[in-house]
Amino acid sequence: MIHIAICEDNNEDMAHIRSMLCQTNILYDLAEYNSAESLLFDIETNQKQFDIFILDIYLPGQSGVEAARQIRAANENTILIFLTSSEEFYREAFDLYAFNYLIKPVSPDDLTRVLQKALSLIAVPEETLQITFRGQNTILRQADIMYISSSNHALCLHMKGGQEHTYYGRLDELETQLASEIFVRCHKSFIINLLYVNRLVREGFYIDDTLIPISRTHAAEAKERYHRRLFGIFQDN
Repeated sequence: MIHIAICEDNNEDMAHIRSMLCQTNILYDLAEYNSAESLLFDIETNQKQFDIFILDIYLPGQSGVEAARQIRAANENTILIFLTSSEEFYREAFDLYAFNYLIKPVSPDDLTRVLQKALSLIAVPEETLQITFRGQNTILRQADIMYISSSNHALCLHMKGGQEHTYYGRLDELETQLASEIFVRCHKSFIINLLYVNRLVREGFYIDDTLIPISRTHAAEAKERYHRRLFGIFQDN
């Protein structure tokens, strides 16, 4: 799980970055700030730690460059990505060993490319799941599981790319082994990966062309988790 902080005072630009992040398959949680002061306060007072900072250079009060100086002084290895509408502060960004300097409007391809390069420098243990079927052990990347269905004491893991893995087990037990940030129980017989949800309708969640039902018991939490994912809100600021 990658911890990302965005500091951006323009609501439209913030929403744009948030939307682009949601379109990636990167496992992340996100904290949003509209001023350098609020970001630095959280770091200093609440001891929040982030792997990647996406900082607008032009901010009210302290600039993104000034905030980056304090962040860099405390952690020489953290990744700084600047957002700006001009190259005026390119030299300052270079001096702070900024990982990248993105000119607005940022395209989804540019942001994904920069984040993927940044992730290659961060040593984050990959979350996996081991299953056993007919004496054979298989290790799967949790991020590749689109959803899980249960029927007649058998669990079926529906994978990205169309592959399926079926084995005997209980959905309640499997649920405790999954990354809580991206998986949510939406029905007594289904767990979904929020990274692959296309849309939410009254009857359930669509993953590709498959409709995953929502039960009344799980509806409130599942829908709340979906909306939190959709709007990029994983932490309280």
